[in-house]
Amino acid sequence: MSVSVPHGVSNKAFRSSFTGIYDIAMNINAQVFKGFMAGIQFRTNDWKTADNKIPGINTHAKAHNGGLRISYEFVRSEQSTAFVGITAERSMIKYSGLSINSGTDLMLLKDKDFYNSVVLDAGMFFYTEGNFAIGFNLATVFTNYNFDPYALYLNQHHAYIASDLNGTWTHFNLGFNLVYSFLNKIGKT
Repeated sequence: MSVSVPHGVSNKAFRSSFTGIYDIAMNINAQVFKGFMAGIQFRTNDWKTADNKIPGINTHAKAHNGGLRISYEFVRSEQSTAFVGITAERSMIKYSGLSINSGTDLMLLKDKDFYNSVVLDAGMFFYTEGNFAIGFNLATVFTNYNFDPYALYLNQHHAYIASDLNGTWTHFNLGFNLVYSFLNKIGKT
């Protein structure tokens, strides 16, 4: 399991509207052969319109992601292991707490969207006792999601220009890991 704070990187409209609150990923992996792991992953994250971005509204964007993961683990010492991984996901984002001016035609409202994402991650963990380890991780999440603030009527509260809509949503995560190995004890693979 990894817990991290997401930071928007691309799609200026999303980056100028939302601040990352958390990104939590849980995965179950099985060793395919020495060092190589395959598994499944579920990831969820939450973003919020902060007062320094769009004052006075409390809109949240929650994304739920599920996919297949492959990774490679490098045993560095008896108590430490580094890893790199890639995950292909199917994702859904849902917006809540929208603030829409009265009298607005809601025919164009799109508060839920589906997209695909690829997560590249790396990190290191240290066995502390038996099969339990803690560590840190870095991840970059690439998506094919084109954020459109006009579909959420955020343009009623914040000005956007055409170039703000360029690019798909990408974010960077920095956080920590909690690892439990059902088979490995400290330093054994």
